[in-house]
Amino acid sequence: MEIRQLKTLQMIDELHSFSKAAKRLGYTQSTVSMQIQKLESEVGGKLLQYDGHDVTLTAAGQAMMPMVNRTLQDYGSLERFSQTTDQFGQLRIAAPESLTISLVTPMLKRFHKVQPKVDIHLQNATCLHNEEALIRGDVDVAFMMWPSRPKPQLVDRDLGEQEIVLVVSKTATFKQLLADPSATFIINEPDCSYRNQFETSLWQQHQRRFPTWMLPSIAAIKAAVINGLGFSYLPKSMVIAELESGELTAIPTDIENHIHAHLLTRSDSKENRSIAKFTSLFNAVQQEPN
Repeated sequence: MEIRQLKTLQMIDELHSFSKAAKRLGYTQSTVSMQIQKLESEVGGKLLQYDGHDVTLTAAGQAMMPMVNRTLQDYGSLERFSQTTDQFGQLRIAAPESLTISLVTPMLKRFHKVQPKVDIHLQNATCLHNEEALIRGDVDVAFMMWPSRPKPQLVDRDLGEQEIVLVVSKTATFKQLLADPSATFIINEPDCSYRNQFETSLWQQHQRRFPTWMLPSIAAIKAAVINGLGFSYLPKSMVIAELESGELTAIPTDIENHIHAHLLTRSDSKENRSIAKFTSLFNAVQQEPN
């Protein structure tokens, strides 16, 4: 016995017509007839009869209808309760620093307005660590910056290409930088996708490696470059203010960019309304005109 069968019986009792009930519920008339036949088979007797041009309840149908109404009323209460409880709980998010700043925290501000009672946990780590944390179930949503597609057991939403720029504190060309033996590359951890893109392309195209400083945050990297200690290769979204102020200069390179932002969830989280609401915000933003 299914809820939809009870809803169909209730609608026929209200409208006294199979065809009108089918139209109201969005079914074909044959679907309505099949649902009633299955329901009558379950209860072991006829529930509806024709009275002239109207469809009316049999004695068994009349006896059953109060229970049907109570069941559907309770089911509606359960649905409303489910919607209410989904507004509580927690949402655990993992993201690399650059996406936390440029994408995640602005979207969390929007999310908090529509789901103010959801407890949000945000952590920063490398892209590979975030992907592994999601697979283990330690987080509900993970963000990555990566040229390749994530693991197949995850649901991937490609948020688009992320522009990466080579930045210095004074005017120079890429050719001059390649020829400078004292030039120092200032960047973050080895697992960083745009660091890997730069170092791999540099070696493949120019057989060049630079002395490297590894700093823990983008803020520290920018400060070091601004003070003339070296150059860096960073998401443009992280250096817009410094480029506009003239503290940093972007140098054109011959490096082909493949870095995209990815929003990842597990396939078993589709029914979680908080996760669905959060991810839907990114879908809406992608559809907004530039």
